Parts: sequence; C-alpha cells; structure tokens
Amino acid sequence: MASNDMQVLMYKILKYLYECMKNGIEPKLEDFSWDSKLMDVPQSYWVEIIAILVEDGYIDGFSVMRNKVKDVKLHIQTNRPYRITYKGVCFLDENSGMKKAKEFLSSTFPVILSSVLGVIIQP
Repeated sequence: MASNDMQVLMYKILKYLYECMKNGIEPKLEDFSWDSKLMDVPQSYWVEIIAILVEDGYIDGFSVMRNKVKDVKLHIQTNRPYRITYKGVCFLDENSGMKKAKEFLSSTFPVILSSVLGVIIQP
C-alpha cells in the first residue's frame, strides 16, 4: 500500500471528519484538501475521491456534478458543513480496505491528525 492509494486517502478524509464530529470541531476544507497537511495529491484525484465518498453516501457537504458530455471533467461544489455520515462511520470501521489503510498509517497519521485538530487522537 502507498500513501497516495485511494483507500489511504479515503481513510484520511473519513477519519478526519469523524474525529471532528467526535470532538465538536467544525471541519475545514483546507485541513483535508488535496494540498493539506493530511495529503498532497493532484486536485483531480482528490475531487474523484470526494465524489465517490459523496455518491456512496459516506460524507456530506459537497455536491457532485458529472456531465455526460465526453471530455468534460467532474466538478464538486462545497455545501458546508462537511460531515461524515453514519454510513461513512460504518464503512470506516468495517471495510477491509479501510482496516488495511489504518494499519498502513498507524504510526504517523494519528500524530499528524492530532496536530491538525489540536486534540490528541488515539491510534
């Protein structure tokens, strides 16, 4: 597994939103965007991941606009507040890919997430 694998990035986004919810912190887009402390990936890749998470019902706070015309890019629009859904929490806890991503990130991610949120996050 690599730090830019889709499952790893999905885990980071979902975990960030879940920890915000649990700690009463309003999520900030700049904390979990494509060029943030949590990740550094191309914007188009991040947009696709957000679209998947929205369309599968795992997060709220974005509208996804897919154009059926060939060669038109996917667009997302922010609708704040950003939040993880109950379905997203279940996916984070029960999906085998999310468990692998958690194991991959187990040593450093909780420290980075703690610094972004200003609270101590347990692995």
